Amino acid sequence: MPKFLVCLFVIISTSLTWGQEPTLPSDFRQHSLTQFNASLLNPTYALDWNNPNSLSVWTRWQWQSIDGDPSTIFANYTHQLNPASVASVGFLQHNTGVFLYTGGNLTFAQTFQLDDEIQLMAGLNVFAFQQTVADEQFVEGDGLDPVALEDFEGFKVQFTPGLRLMVNRFSVGLALENAVGFNVSGSNGQNMDSFQSVTGTVSHDFPLMISEGLGDSFVRPVVYVKSVPNGDTQFGLNGLFSTSKFWVQGGYNSFYGASGGLGITLAKSFSLGGLMEFATDNALSEEDATFEIVASYHFGKTKTKEIQPEEPQEALPAETVEEEPNPLEEEIEQQRLEQERRELEARRQLERVKDSLAEVQRQWELMEQQRKKDSLEQLQRQQVEVRPNERYEEVENEEGLEPGFYLIANVYGTQRYFENFMKTLREKGLEPKSFYRSVNKYNYVYLERYNTMDEARKARDSKFFGKYAEKTWIFRVKGN
Repeated sequence: MPKFLVCLFVIISTSLTWGQEPTLPSDFRQHSLTQFNASLLNPTYALDWNNPNSLSVWTRWQWQSIDGDPSTIFANYTHQLNPASVASVGFLQHNTGVFLYTGGNLTFAQTFQLDDEIQLMAGLNVFAFQQTVADEQFVEGDGLDPVALEDFEGFKVQFTPGLRLMVNRFSVGLALENAVGFNVSGSNGQNMDSFQSVTGTVSHDFPLMISEGLGDSFVRPVVYVKSVPNGDTQFGLNGLFSTSKFWVQGGYNSFYGASGGLGITLAKSFSLGGLMEFATDNALSEEDATFEIVASYHFGKTKTKEIQPEEPQEALPAETVEEEPNPLEEEIEQQRLEQERRELEARRQLERVKDSLAEVQRQWELMEQQRKKDSLEQLQRQQVEVRPNERYEEVENEEGLEPGFYLIANVYGTQRYFENFMKTLREKGLEPKSFYRSVNKYNYVYLERYNTMDEARKARDSKFFGKYAEKTWIFRVKGN
């Protein structure tokens, strides 16, 4: 794998010497998105790079100060539907200098587990936007006629599918920007050109353990190739170093030049970062720097720091004061001895009460053991008649499991999906439990254990009493 990445880097480094024209391409200029909102580059990145569930905003001002000319802004909320799929909705405004695109975006992405360490991810971006002529002074300065361009105004819809194959932490992705597009209105009834832009990416996440305070850290190199309508093919390399507290990134694009940025994360939820890009090609050397700002809020549970109880302070020894002889000293001593005698009798009485309670507790435990034994025998004697099309599994014994009927929510052979599913159920307010079967090497997630088949069926048929809408089935341990 390292040799493969080195070869790609050499090829890209050679390609960076190609000539470029200073005309601004019409692409979204999203090549630097590696931390948040990466679904704009490839819809499958919504599954992991968008950090669901999160709300993120990204904006880019091209080759200039912040004055509103060629720019892009993308606001997006990504929500995890289940451990294998996500959906997102967003707002996009993209200014190429000639046309201004304003509209919305819908994204859906799904993971297909091919093997323990192999996953195929598929996704789709749908863009619906209004195309209008941008700033007329800017267009006229570029030698274009704003009046003639008005014929191309209208409402457009584009579909951008994407695929990504991930082997362990290495992934290869392909996105077909505007694979299918059509004009709802405007453009004199002309159809939109399809497959206007194709983006291929290669990336690998290298986990790092720097310190416990920085959490799970990683380094992510990304190599990409992107075809652009009416422009030279772009080649690029990005590098991201990310921790739970901050991230640093840098990159190079064969058209836009070198870039560098950083960001911070506060309270494990709110992230804010910025990036600058500098044109290094001779044809672009007179252009100003490009600015990017990204902000994201993660909707998740934040662990609170436990408050440690204060250690009790040692009592200061009281000063010993010698009292002068008192004529009533003998009577006071008698009263003290009487008080001690009463306290001793009270302690003995308390011990007798404790012994009585202990005996009651012992008798209760014996009765409880007998009750459990009777209940277990009754449970083992239960005969189950499986209904048609009813999913039901029964075993004689299972190590570590109490006999009974278990309401199964899901079964996983991959540890990561198992942990994600348990986390999703807890976020819904449930208290899932699990057990591992060595006979088939699967983790079983169950919602509750019941003593009778009728109770288990009632919980299953009522969708766990309205708390869990997905399908469940019953797994029985007889305990003979």
